[in-house]
Amino acid sequence: MGLALVTRIPNLMEAHIAAGALRSAGIAAEVFDASFGAMEAPVIEGLGGYRVMAPEEDVAAARETLKAIRSMPRLSTGDDEQPWGQAPASTSSGARRTGMRVIALLYLATPLLIWLVLRALS
Repeated sequence: MGLALVTRIPNLMEAHIAAGALRSAGIAAEVFDASFGAMEAPVIEGLGGYRVMAPEEDVAAARETLKAIRSMPRLSTGDDEQPWGQAPASTSSGARRTGMRVIALLYLATPLLIWLVLRALS
């Protein structure tokens, strides 16, 4: 009896809510990546979200339960919502990617800049 992926949810709080709803329905669900994701949320979001896992034999029932919960009229805000398991369309993903590239460039170029400054001063 192993665990299998039910869905990926981009938000940690929503992942815990979904796992709690599944546990209320009698399915032993857990949120994976929560500890790491609490510190490194952009990494988890880039990987597709937090994994909601359940026993292999309960995965189909868990997916149906989440689908039924998600389709309740009070929980849906309209057709613009994407279902859990798909990364949300983010307008800031390009800006985040550019920012991460700038930080990586600065981090990797710092030793070279220090070497150049020390060489110029000597």
